[in-house]
Amino acid sequence: MNEMNEAAVAEEQAREMLPAALQEMIRKAVAQAVAEEKKAFQPTISPADELKEREAALAEREQALIQREMRAFAREQLALRQLPDVLIGALCCKDEACCNESLDQVEKAFRTAVQEGVVERMRGQEPARGDAVSLDTMDDDAYYHFTYAK
Repeated sequence: MNEMNEAAVAEEQAREMLPAALQEMIRKAVAQAVAEEKKAFQPTISPADELKEREAALAEREQALIQREMRAFAREQLALRQLPDVLIGALCCKDEACCNESLDQVEKAFRTAVQEGVVERMRGQEPARGDAVSLDTMDDDAYYHFTYAK
């Protein structure tokens, strides 16, 4: 409290020493500086611009919501068609028509790839060939077992 009292007394003494005109100039300069600072911190956005920004933000949120709903729809359709969930990344989820079209294409490609994999797996390895047997060098008993006994 003493320090504040001393500061106030020192300020009062300084004011008494300065001529009135100089005090008035300092007061105006301080007021002008404060006004400029206030003006600098005030937003320069007009109400119309603020409304446009709000509408744009709302449209963006609505689009994100629609996107999430379409992804949920696509996941449901993948489950109904018994396709893996990882195919969701290959689907277009803009709207329902686009989603259904891309879902049909992805399903066709997936089923084709699975079928090709099954055929390839079923093909297996080529049977091993044994040594070629010459019928001319066989005796009668070996020839009979080779051709008739199976």
